[in-house]
Amino acid sequence: MPNPDRSSSLAGAWRLESYARGGVSKEIKGDLFFTDHRWSTLYFVPQEASGEFWASGETGRYSQAGDCLTFFHEQTFQGGAGKPLVIDCNSQVVENCRFELAVETLAIHFPSGGVIRARRHRT
Repeated sequence: MPNPDRSSSLAGAWRLESYARGGVSKEIKGDLFFTDHRWSTLYFVPQEASGEFWASGETGRYSQAGDCLTFFHEQTFQGGAGKPLVIDCNSQVVENCRFELAVETLAIHFPSGGVIRARRHRT
């Protein structure tokens, strides 16, 4: 990924492309939106063993300072592919993530060790 470009903005729509963790990368399908200090995402992660998908829909506030992106989760809906359903309308989860931003690409490094890579949607 190119060096971070501080003149780029997180604002807008991002097409999620991959999720990597523990040396394993998976193609994912979904979108991530940033606007006016709010974020929302909906994405689907294929499960090789079953051929099904695990999915997540999340939303909340965010803040950005340097290369640190903090997600303040407010609502979470996750489940599928035999995994338990999670419905949390009052989430208090806070994630401090390092991120790399270029004009067209975004990588978010989560505290869990996972990395999501995205490409800016263009109309």
